[in-house]
Amino acid sequence: MTKLETRTRIIEAARLLFKQKGYTAASTREIAELAGVNHLTLFRHFTNKENLYRISVVDHLTSGDFITCIQAKLTGKLESDLTFIASAYLRENSDKGELFLTSLQESRDHAEAAELIGEIPRRLNAFMVQYFAELQQKQQIIPADYTILSTLFFSMLNQYILYRTHPLFEQLYPSTEESFIMECVSLLTSRLNA
Repeated sequence: MTKLETRTRIIEAARLLFKQKGYTAASTREIAELAGVNHLTLFRHFTNKENLYRISVVDHLTSGDFITCIQAKLTGKLESDLTFIASAYLRENSDKGELFLTSLQESRDHAEAAELIGEIPRRLNAFMVQYFAELQQKQQIIPADYTILSTLFFSMLNQYILYRTHPLFEQLYPSTEESFIMECVSLLTSRLNA
């Protein structure tokens, strides 16, 4: 097995156990065993449990590549950009609702997990605040608290992702994903348009 294959197996095993048990209860020994590697091999690849969690869960929930990929495709037109961002975010995270839930529950009780999970909204908000500030500088949108608006935007999208894991999803959200995105975008554009 190559180093890359070993690393991939460890990440997949870690993601599965962190999803099932949470950060605290999932031991590195269990992860190594599930991955079919020596416990020492896990530490050679990731140094510690925190790094393994960051790479297998935090980066997986919203990869650093996500922001880089969408930045290159933004046009500077608020409505179309927000629609694109929302669609890309839901596509990137649609199958991660259970992992979101486990991570949120874990972060309530454990400061270390909370700090790691907190990286996700910090990255997303920094990206969106910068985007809004650039549009405002070009006088395409009005001044506002862009951090709050970014938080609201991603909170709506995250709620949609979380509810997808609920057995009553179709009853909770009878409309299509496209109409949900359209309404979220409409709320933000109506607030920001000059």
